[in-house]
Amino acid sequence: MPTNVGDHRQPRVYVYDLASKVQTEKTSVIMNASADDASRLKRTLGLRAGGTHQGVVLLAGPALGQTVNMFAFDTATGDYLGSANFTKYGNIRHFLVAGDVLYAGVGVGANGRDGGYMLRWAGDRTNPFNFVEVGKLPAQIADLTEHDGRVFVSTWSAATGGSLAARSTARTGWGRPGVTPADEPNPAVAGVWMSPPLADGAPGLTEEDTVGWKQVWSAASYEPDPVIAGTYGLGALMSYQGYLYWGTMHVPMKSTSVVADLYPPADETAARTMLENTQRPVSIFRGKRFDTDREKVELLYGERVLPAYDPTANEGAGAWKWTPTGYKPKYGHSGFGNVYTNYTWTMAVAGGRLFVGTMDWSYLAKDLLPEAARQMGFANAARGLSDDLDPIEIDPELYGGDLYVFESSLRPATAVDTKGMGNYLNYGFRTMVADGSTLYLGMANPMNLRTDPTDDVPEGGWELIKLTPTGH
Repeated sequence: MPTNVGDHRQPRVYVYDLASKVQTEKTSVIMNASADDASRLKRTLGLRAGGTHQGVVLLAGPALGQTVNMFAFDTATGDYLGSANFTKYGNIRHFLVAGDVLYAGVGVGANGRDGGYMLRWAGDRTNPFNFVEVGKLPAQIADLTEHDGRVFVSTWSAATGGSLAARSTARTGWGRPGVTPADEPNPAVAGVWMSPPLADGAPGLTEEDTVGWKQVWSAASYEPDPVIAGTYGLGALMSYQGYLYWGTMHVPMKSTSVVADLYPPADETAARTMLENTQRPVSIFRGKRFDTDREKVELLYGERVLPAYDPTANEGAGAWKWTPTGYKPKYGHSGFGNVYTNYTWTMAVAGGRLFVGTMDWSYLAKDLLPEAARQMGFANAARGLSDDLDPIEIDPELYGGDLYVFESSLRPATAVDTKGMGNYLNYGFRTMVADGSTLYLGMANPMNLRTDPTDDVPEGGWELIKLTPTGH
């Protein structure tokens, strides 16, 4: 394994029987199938996408070499059907069944810098890795859902994941009333894209639909700082009671590092101000009528003004200015009121309610903020946050991922749980599967060294949780 992968552990595969409540590991089945299968699993960085259709389960994830690995199982027998490596694609996050067709969104190149594709599954049990490209976008696809007879997807910019490609991002008015995206959307800005109608021509999306996609919203329509706008990602999106809901994603300290690279702070005060003004919690939006001239987009949780950097202010010395976003939040502030809520990781409709699972990095921030400041040369600014770069003081009541629910489209969200569902080391809700009113929650928990069952700290490692709401 290359050294930059670090302390890598290969993914593992499990089956959980809902009736017997028995968990069975399938990892050895893959490892023993062939040398190629074992090698693909070892080189997979994470099985982050899962889909099932017509008797086949597909598990997929990014792999070394900026490729995608995929593994297939038979849903009836549990038999392993094989694996494949897709050299053209570099990332995959989600599958979607829409109109009895299975789709997947992928990225191309490092951090999706070369765009993305929508794939339609054309396989079966005998050939489970047959896909057709039915959409081509200038940015990698993050999540996808069906809404009003179309597929809508969210995208990440290349800068969201790790590069500094967003530095030249241009300000646009996309998503504002009466303003539509430019003919050539800027791939450096995350956005929401709409497919052609699924009912046009042959059932579902086909190769003829590859160039028929339209961007209907951009993060630059909300974020007033063009450099920070280029560091946004968009996460989960879901159709609910006539609206399309979606939320933003913000890699901790990414926007700070990008702005600092372009505009190095002159002194301790400027560095501390930059730290304070470049961080963004999640914002939650919804919209409808995207295929008409009566398109409507609302900000549910976010800000009326945000700090934006003007490098020409103060005779070229630069200054941060509170700048209107063009939106008025309907229900509340960014992050549902928590500044450490940074990912809109997943959404699901269960029992007639819309659930929103987020990531909360407060447990990490006490250590990461000073360390990130040190790495960016902000040592003095970091001391302004914490003496001698010790971990900063954060209320432990904030620790743990947050789960919210919209009881209807007419009411604000309420908190289901804000402490990682009983384990504050669960810093996020990575995925959710609905079964009627029941939800199965896949938790994100990378604190793998927390293994002592006798101490007063909960254990690390991912958890699968069954949530049965009461009163429904």
